[in-house]
Amino acid sequence: MKSRKGRDIFQFVIIVGIIILLNVIGSLEFFRVDLTSEKRYSLSDATINLLESFDDVLYVKVYLEGDFPAGFQRLQRETRQMLDEFRAYNGNIEYQFINPDGSEDIQNNRELKQQLQYKGLKPYNLQIREQGGNKEREVYPGAILTYGDKEVPVLLLLDQFASSPERQVNNSIQNLEFQLANGIRALISSSKPSVAFLYGHGELEPRFIADFARSIGVNYSLDRFDIHKFRSDSLGENISIQDQQRKLNRFDALIIAKPREPFTDLDKYLLDQYIMNGGKVVWLLDAVHAEMDSLSEKSQFLSYPIYDRLRISDMLFRYGVRVNTNLVVDMISAGVSDRRSVHNWIYFPMVMPQVKHPITKDLNAIKLDFASSIDTIIAPGVKKTVLLKSSPYSNVVSTPHMVSLQRLYEEQDETRFTRQFIPMGVLLEGRFESAFKNRILPKDSGPEQLKLKEKGDKTQMVVIGDGDIIRNQLNIVNPNIPKGTPLPLGFDQFTGQQYGNKDFLLNVLDYMLDDSGLISIRSRELKLRLLNPQKAKGDKLYWQLINTIVPVVIIILFGLVLTFIRKRKYA
Repeated sequence: MKSRKGRDIFQFVIIVGIIILLNVIGSLEFFRVDLTSEKRYSLSDATINLLESFDDVLYVKVYLEGDFPAGFQRLQRETRQMLDEFRAYNGNIEYQFINPDGSEDIQNNRELKQQLQYKGLKPYNLQIREQGGNKEREVYPGAILTYGDKEVPVLLLLDQFASSPERQVNNSIQNLEFQLANGIRALISSSKPSVAFLYGHGELEPRFIADFARSIGVNYSLDRFDIHKFRSDSLGENISIQDQQRKLNRFDALIIAKPREPFTDLDKYLLDQYIMNGGKVVWLLDAVHAEMDSLSEKSQFLSYPIYDRLRISDMLFRYGVRVNTNLVVDMISAGVSDRRSVHNWIYFPMVMPQVKHPITKDLNAIKLDFASSIDTIIAPGVKKTVLLKSSPYSNVVSTPHMVSLQRLYEEQDETRFTRQFIPMGVLLEGRFESAFKNRILPKDSGPEQLKLKEKGDKTQMVVIGDGDIIRNQLNIVNPNIPKGTPLPLGFDQFTGQQYGNKDFLLNVLDYMLDDSGLISIRSRELKLRLLNPQKAKGDKLYWQLINTIVPVVIIILFGLVLTFIRKRKYA
C-alpha cells in the first residue's frame, strides 16, 4: 500500500514538473499552433513583420457592435478574433467595439455617423426581419485606426456587385487580414514610395483624378510631373536632358491618365529609359475618341481612332502589347439613367474580375467607358497577365463607328455578341527591351550625348484600354454638397451604383510598389463552410434530437458501465 501511495505521489510530482517546465519554455519562446486545415488563424510573415515593427499604442475603434443578422455577427466575431491574433504578436494594439446607435441621445448618434462618413466609412442600409415586418438600419461596418496623431479608415465589408450577402460577408472575412494590416502600414510607414501623374500630353485634369489622388496619398508620396518642363542654363539656351532624367527617375511609379496629345521622340526616350532603369508605369489609354457628353447635345456622334496620333504604339508593341482602335461592346454592362429609368449601355463594359490574381481577387465589378481591346505580343522575358476581360457575351466594333442613343432602348440580339473574354487590361512583368534599340536617338536632344540602356532592369507595367477608368465624376445631383465637388472614384451619381475602379487601381499600385508583401495575402483562400439553408431546415428536427438526446444517453451508458465495473471489482 505504501509503495502504491509513493508511486502516485511521484507521478503527481512529475506531472506538475512537466507543466511548470512547459510554462517556463512558453514564457521564453513565443509560438502558436494553428490546427485548422486551411491555417485560417496563421498570420502571414509580412503581417507579423509589420506588427513587430512598432512599439507605441495603436488604437482600433470597430463600429460593429449591436444586434445584427447572422452574417454580420460572423464578420464581427472574425474581426475580433483577427485583432486578438494581432495582439498576440504586439500587445500595443488596443481595440474597442462601438455601436453607432448606442447613445440614448439621437443627436449624438447622428453626429457620430456624420463624423464616420467624413472620415471615410460609408454606411450600408441593412434589412432586419422582425415579427412586424422588415426594419431598415444604417450600419457602418468599418474601423478607425489611430497611431499617434494619425488615423486611417478601414472598410471591413467589401462591395461586390450582384453577389449574395453570404458571399459578400465571406469574401470580406477572407480579406480581413489584408484590410487591417494595410491600414496599419499606412499609419506606421515612415518612408513612402513616390508616385507621379505624368503631364504634358493633355492628360486628365486634377479635378477628374482628385479622389484617387487623395486615396493613394495615404500610402504613397504623390506628385505631378510635366515632362515638357526642362531646366535650362543661365542663358536659357541649352536644356539639360540628363537633369530631366534624374528628376523622372526619382519616382517609383508613373500614372499616365488618358493622354490626348502626341508624345515627342524625346518624351518617348525619357519614358523608355525610365522603364529600362526599373521604373513602373500605369498606362490608361483611350484609343478611340468617344465621350458620353457628346450625347447631351445630339442623339448620336461619330467615334473615331486617336491612338496613332499619340505615337506610342511602337513603344508598347516592343514591350509586348498592342492597343486596338476599336470599341468593346458587352451585354453585361453598366447602366445609364435617362431620368426615368436605368438602361444597360453596351459601350460601358462591366468587368467582373475572373482572374485569380492578388490585384483582382474579390473585387467589385469594374466599370469601363468606351474601352478598346488589347492584344498581347511576343516579347522575350516578359510575362503577361490579363487582368480585365469582357464577359462571354461581348464583341468589338471597328471605328469610325456611329454611337447612337437609340441603342440604349433597343433589345439586344445575343447573336451579335459572339466573342468572349476580350482582354482590356494587361499586366506586364519582366525585363523589357528598349524601344530605341537599333534606332536613331532623338535629334532634339541638344548638345548632350544621350546614352541608351538597351535591356532593362526587372520591372512591371499595366496597360488598360480605357483612360476613364480613373476618372471620378463631379457632383451635379446631390444638393447637400457643392456642385463640381469630386465624387468617390467608381461612384455613378446618376444610377447610385458603386463600382470597384478605385480598389482595382489601388491594388495595382500596391502590387507594384509594396515591398512588404502584404498584397500576397489577397491570394490566400480560406474555406468558409456555409450551411445549406434548405437542408438545414429539412433536417432540423433530426439534429435537435441528436443534440439533446444523444448526450443524455451517453452519460447514462457511462454510468451503467462504471457501476458494472465497480461491482465486478469490489463485490
